Amino acid sequence: MNHRLLRYFVVAFISIVCGVTPLRASETCPDCGSVSGSIQVWKTKVKTKGAKSARDVLVYLEPVGGEPSPPGTTQVSMDQLGLVFLPHVLAVQKGTTVTFLNSDHVDHNVYFLFERTGETLDIGTWGYGISKTYQFNDPGPVITLCKLHLEMAAHILVLDNPFFTLTQIEEGPQKALYAIKNVPPGNYTLKTWHKKLKMKGLSVPITVQSRQETHQNIVITKTKYAK
Repeated sequence: MNHRLLRYFVVAFISIVCGVTPLRASETCPDCGSVSGSIQVWKTKVKTKGAKSARDVLVYLEPVGGEPSPPGTTQVSMDQLGLVFLPHVLAVQKGTTVTFLNSDHVDHNVYFLFERTGETLDIGTWGYGISKTYQFNDPGPVITLCKLHLEMAAHILVLDNPFFTLTQIEEGPQKALYAIKNVPPGNYTLKTWHKKLKMKGLSVPITVQSRQETHQNIVITKTKYAK
């Protein structure tokens, strides 16, 4: 048996038995691995069409021990257009600055409800073509509202680290694929966020190995079926 064929069988054996797949080294993190899999909606169905649909699912990792990640330094934006926040769900690392735009020819307001603490914050009201910024330094879900148009709502999800991804459920199969890349080797807890559904089992322990892809499929469902 030649070396190339032998390597193929070794890779296949590792993938089947251990649930991991060897990866090519990343230029930014040569020893990092990744976590990927599918998300299946179970015993219910979610609306996936429209600007305020329930198609968005956040998948994220929480390290077990280890040093905390440095704050993010990126800048992203959320628009107000057609009396809708765009995007409807935004995931950022703590330390990220979000620019809130107003592309409607009416005044808009931005008002936060921090779910973890119950605190609220009104950052102001402004007109067409004007924007304001806010830096999110505390992790947790933030409901974003407009006091002038009560039908407007969005979700900003602030994470401690960059090990997350936001994916979208497909209408027909009620399924999505996800991948979290550039994850340092170590032990993690995998969790999800969805505005209506919960992850079955609520969380799962994950071990990320150097230059390996770890596979973990996820089921999300109504709260009564999740535990």
